[in-house]
Amino acid sequence: MESKIFIIIIIICLVLLVIGLIKKRMDLLVNFGLRAFAGLVGIYIVNMLLDGLGLSLGVGTNGLTALTIGSLGIPGFLLVYGVAIYYYFV
Repeated sequence: MESKIFIIIIIICLVLLVIGLIKKRMDLLVNFGLRAFAGLVGIYIVNMLLDGLGLSLGVGTNGLTALTIGSLGIPGFLLVYGVAIYYYFV
């Protein structure tokens, strides 16, 4: 019971932080969204190019990759493909 109350308090705090962020710094959310969208489009294009070359690294377009690329930008894009290359050869 105590853990449920603790989780509810954490969720309420996170919601209030997001509302405050939206009110104060909308540009950060727009920047994050644009980076995530451009990164996912980039993943799709790179996957198509690599598939044409016969290399299927299999980087997916999902929430985790969108979060990584949206928060880190180009280094996040390179990180996702670096991890895929690592697991492809190992």
